[in-house]
Amino acid sequence: MRRVVVTGIGVISALGLNSNEFREELFAGRSGIKQITSSDVSEMRFQKAGEVRNFDEKDHFDSKQLMVLARFTQFALVTAREAIKDAKIEWI
Repeated sequence: MRRVVVTGIGVISALGLNSNEFREELFAGRSGIKQITSSDVSEMRFQKAGEVRNFDEKDHFDSKQLMVLARFTQFALVTAREAIKDAKIEWI
């Protein structure tokens, strides 16, 4: 078995767009499950989900990058950046 050490945390979720927002909402006992607003779900059986809201990709990427980055990739990169910053990793 290998051991793993978590040195930094990065989060984008239905509870928040960074680890501080996520932690506050989690400890307050709030749910991220709400009415879906990003798609028309009027004819779907389930109309609530854990949807990431208020994420503005332009705060993190330029227009050229946005042409090639899928939304899930944007989330991965932003959370990785947050985790690296949280871990205080410095690249040489």
